[in-house]
Parts: sequence; structure tokens; C-alpha cells
Amino acid sequence: MKLLQNMQQHRIRYQHYLLLLCICLLAFWPLSLGIFSVKNDAIHYFLPYRFHISEALRNGEWPFWSPYIYNGNPIMGDMQSGAWNPFVWIFSLAGRYDITLFHIENLLYIFLGGIGMYKLTARLTEHATTSLLIATGYMLSGFMLGGQLINWLAAAAFLPFVLHYYLLVLKQPTLSGSIKTGIALYLLFTAGYPSFFILTGYLMVLLFVVHIIQLVKQQAQYNNALKGLILQQVVIVTVFAALSLPALLAYTDLLPHYARGAGTSYAAAASNAFDPRYFMTALLPATIKSNDLVTATDITCRNIYVGLLPLLLLIAVPPRFNRRTVLLSLLAVFAAFFSMGNLTPVRELCYRFIPLLDTFRHPSQMRLYLILAVLLLTAPSVKRLLDQSLTPVELKRLKVSIWVTTGMLVLAVAFSFSRSSFSGKMLQAGSIRDTIKTFIESVSLADALVLNSLIQLLFLGVLLVWFGKWTKQAKFASFIWIMNQVLMAQLVLPASFVSRVSPAMINANIHASPKGFPVNTTSGSLQENSRDLFSQYAISGIQSFYNKKPGISKVTNSPAFLTQMDQFVQTDKLYAYVASQPMIYLADTIIGLKDTAYLHSDPGCHAAVIDNVVWHSGCSNSDKATLLSMGANTIEIETNTMDSACLVLTQNQYPHWNATIDGKPVTIYNTNISFMSVFVPAGKHQVKFSFEPRMIQKSMYVSGLTMLLIAMILIRQRYRQKSKKA
Repeated sequence: MKLLQNMQQHRIRYQHYLLLLCICLLAFWPLSLGIFSVKNDAIHYFLPYRFHISEALRNGEWPFWSPYIYNGNPIMGDMQSGAWNPFVWIFSLAGRYDITLFHIENLLYIFLGGIGMYKLTARLTEHATTSLLIATGYMLSGFMLGGQLINWLAAAAFLPFVLHYYLLVLKQPTLSGSIKTGIALYLLFTAGYPSFFILTGYLMVLLFVVHIIQLVKQQAQYNNALKGLILQQVVIVTVFAALSLPALLAYTDLLPHYARGAGTSYAAAASNAFDPRYFMTALLPATIKSNDLVTATDITCRNIYVGLLPLLLLIAVPPRFNRRTVLLSLLAVFAAFFSMGNLTPVRELCYRFIPLLDTFRHPSQMRLYLILAVLLLTAPSVKRLLDQSLTPVELKRLKVSIWVTTGMLVLAVAFSFSRSSFSGKMLQAGSIRDTIKTFIESVSLADALVLNSLIQLLFLGVLLVWFGKWTKQAKFASFIWIMNQVLMAQLVLPASFVSRVSPAMINANIHASPKGFPVNTTSGSLQENSRDLFSQYAISGIQSFYNKKPGISKVTNSPAFLTQMDQFVQTDKLYAYVASQPMIYLADTIIGLKDTAYLHSDPGCHAAVIDNVVWHSGCSNSDKATLLSMGANTIEIETNTMDSACLVLTQNQYPHWNATIDGKPVTIYNTNISFMSVFVPAGKHQVKFSFEPRMIQKSMYVSGLTMLLIAMILIRQRYRQKSKKA
């Protein structure tokens, strides 16, 4: 009965959530219907990592290590791998992680971004339809349509939740609000791109300082309010830290072992900045794909579209001057200047003087904060438009802005049509599919201007008719808003998000992968196992990530590529020798790095490079090393040798690896620059390599207990609230 009452009370909100889901599925129909797949980084990096994380979990192991990625990789420490993303863990319970689950995860983040923005806008405006439209604008904004980088989408999903709950805590500190803020931060940290967590942290500090200043002005309430506020900050940090503890330890554990761990150069930090020419995407989003417009900005980082009506309203009916407007305006200006990289001093000043802002690239990612600020600035005007409470002067300004925009678009069409080959392409192509394909592959700026302008002119015409003759109903305005966003998304998706590859092709490749961690795939040389490395590259990333054959490659798609591995792939002679061997082999000769010229001198002997060790045993073709079992974090080998030998395991050496021979601990030697070996005595022996990050294992109990405690507290709080209402 109480559940039914609660559903009735929040009926409109739930209806809008369902509508947001429908809009998301409609706008991103190539993914939701399984017709086309995502592309580029999405399938070359993010999908393979999630696949191997899922394989470890489904094998009953923690996703600490992957033996297949780059000859062994500590995926637990890669901030972008998804190893600590709870959604990846949950999806892994549903089945083997494939492109279908990957698409669902993408759509989930886009939808959650809409829900978070709805809640944030509803808190600021207390108007359901306004919240729906602002949420739609955010969900189908230029940032979301960039796609490819799923952790950017995850950051966009949880940013509104963090701000929503934190603003609630600042307004009225409560235990449940603080816990929810901590949870939202945890999700932002573990699922999103690291820079968004850093930037959001600074934004929260700014909001806290502004609130403290406001409290100082209210001296009578200052002391009591400050105590409660500080207590809630402690709760937020504690909840976040306890939930994120395994990820925090794993990330800091990896930092000394890869190049970006020590920060990045300013040249790298300023790379992939937002090109100011793409401010035209605020009105014409399809201009992101123009073959004749040379730019260093990646296609995923060129779009700032938030809708046609929001832009017109922001110009014609700016928000009233108050503290919120000032803060949002400052955020928008700062984000715009930061996103442009070297074109303004903001990025460099932040890089030089603000901690942690020297650790990431892509200034263009600040578009997310620009889009969020612009939409929230527009929200009050949207509410007044829907309520028909605009003044005659404001209505006149809105109509003027529509006519001015119409004139600009007409001029754009007139100026660009003669330079466009749009009509010629339409005549040359055969079927509709061929027409679209031809246009997308060879679109020019003039083509994009003509197409976008004509579509926007159509929507402006509908708006003018609505203002002139029709009854100004909120539902019709909402329909125009949503349809404009959905249609504009269709012009952008093929360029920035969706490929022309069928998900079925990718899934066929993934599902052909052997289940678990088979031992019968390691017999060939690393080079032989890598012979198909590029055959499916354009379809589903690196082939050896899926065929479960330990291979070798100089191709690197991971930002957390180990420094020692980078040194190894640049040592050509040693690389060629290791590639000619299987993943495990017995070496009877130890040489120094300077002696790599002798690696191939005696085909009957096998060598390994170990610094400060010179050793030789008799060469014997009867010596054997057999792989008994392999998992995500353990490798067991049986050796049978006539004399003592060096067992080489071509898995990257990394802290937390332990080795035993017949159950007794032995020393692991750094071998062939990046890998591992142990010395085994003559005879038959069992060798076991185990990857055991003990502190991280223990921290997972802390995280699990915290989740349980939080669930109990929130359930108790919910029960008490219902009891009070009853």
C-alpha cells in the first residue's frame, strides 16, 4: 500500500524517467537496436579490457592481472580499464562481456546522465517539464554524442548526481545526503575519466567556500551550521574513501611504473584542445565532420550543441542576476577558456599552479562543464516559457532572436550552396544507403552548413508558426525541443560515435574466444600467436586479446603501458628473440643486455638477458617446461631438466609477483628487460607464479563492509522517513 502511495506521489517524475529512457533508445537507435557498433577507442581499448576483466570475474578470480594484454598487465591499476567499475562487475554476472553489453553500458551512462540532470534541475527550478527538457538537452548534448570514450560518458553520468546531492548537503546537512554524495563521488572516480574527478573536486571546494562565506554573513547561525557542515564533509570523504580504497591503492601502486604516472608535459596537457571554429556547433552540430577544415581537435571533442531552443532562450531571455547565475556564468567562461588550450592562458596557469591539473590531457573535455552550466543557466527561462509567464518584451526579444537566427541561416545556405557538392553527391549515388555513405565520407564544410542550416530553418519556421497562430501549449514546445535534439543527433552519430560495422561481426569474434584461461594456446611462439594481430584490428581491436593466445606486439593502445615494456619493445634484437620463443621457455645461457648480438648464435641453446648475471649450463633439447594451469593471477608450470636451468616466463615483472618451487619461495629475476624468470634445479619440479597484491585484497573487505553498512543506514533512514509520513 505504501509503495503504491509513493508511486502515485512521484508519478510524474517516474513518467519522465521512462520518457528519458525512450528518448535515449530512440536517439541512439543504431546501438539500442544492435544495427551498428561503436568505433575507434571504444573497441580498440575499452572493450578488450572489459572483456578480460569479465573473464577473470567469471573464472572466480579478482581482476588484478591479465596475462594476455601486453604480455601481462596490471589492469587493476589502470584508471581507465574499468577494473573497479561496479557496473562492469554487475554486467559480468549477466554473461561474457561482449559488444552488446558494451552498448548497454554506454546507453546506461547516457540515460543516467539524463536522470542526474533531471534531479539537479528539479532541485533548482522545482518544475518537472523544465527538468525533462534540460535533461534531454544534456543527454543528447554534443559531449554525449562524442561517444568512443566510455569513461567520459560515465563521468558525464555521475557529475550531475555529485552536484545535486552536494548542493542538498550544503543547504541542509543530512546523513543520507552526505552518504549519497560520497557514493556519487565513488562512481565518478571508479567509472569516469580521472580528470573529471579532479575538476569536480575543485568545483565542490569552490561551492563549499562560497557557502562558508554566506554563513559568515549570517553570524547568528554560523557556529551551529558550521559544525554540522564540517561533520557532513567528513562523512562524504569517509564514504568515498572507504568505497574507493581498493581502487585508490591500485592506482597509486601503478603510478611509478608507467610514463604518465609522473604527470605529463605541458605540450601533452594542452593537446586536443577545443578549436574555436567549432563554436559554430552550438547551432550547427554536423559541422564537426568537414574534410576541408584542418584541425588538431579530435572529432569526439568538437561538439558543444545543447539544442536550438536553449540557445535562443539564453540570448533572448537571460537569467536574472543572482548568486547562482554568477557562479554558473563563471563556470561557463572558465570552462570555455580552459577548453581552448594554448589559445588562452587559463590552461597553462592551471597546469603550473594548481595541483593535479598537470596530470591529464584533452582540455576539450571541459566542454562538459560548459554544457552543464549553459543548460542550468537556461532552465529559469525555459520554466517561464512553458508557464507562459514571459513578459511581452521578453517574447518580442525571443521572436527577434528567432528571425535573426533565421536570417543568418538563410545567408549560410546562400553562401555555401554554390560551394557545396551536396546535390552532385545525391545524383551520383544509387540507393539511399549509398547516398548517405557517400555524403558522410566526403562531406565538406559547405555541405555540412547547407544540410544543418536547412534542418534548423525548418524548426525555426515551426517555432514562428507556434508563436504566431497556435495555442502556446507546453507539450508542443517540449515536442519541438526533443525532436530537434533527436534529429541533430542523427547527423552527428555516424561521424563521432557509431561505425558501419555490425555488432554481430564483433560478437562472433569475441564469442569464438576460448572460455577461461586455456593452457593449450601457449605452445606456439609469441610471434606465431600474433600472426592474426591486425586481421581484425578495424573490427574488434587487437585480435590476440580475444583468441587467448599469448602474443606480442609493439602496438600500444593503453595509457598505462608499463615503462619497462616500452623499453623492451624499443630493443629490436631482444624483441625479435623473445618473439621467437613461446610464453615459457628454459634458458641455459644468461647474457648481459650488451651481448644481445649472440642471442641467435647457437640454435641448440636458449638464452635470457639478466643484468649482472653471467651463467651457462649444458644445452639440452630434452629439457621440458609444461604449462599446467593458468588463471588471471596464477601460472603453474612443470619443469623436467637434465641440469639446472633458468625458467623464463614472458609476463611483465611487477610488484606483488611471488614464485615457489615445490611450495618453497624462490627469487624472481628481472629478465629480458621486462619479464620474469626463476632458476630451477635439475629434475622434475612444480613452479608456481602468483600475483598477490595483499593490501589491495584486504582493502576489498573494507569496501565490501562499507557497502553493507551504507545499505543498512539508507534502508533505516528510508523506513524512518516513511514512518514519520504515516
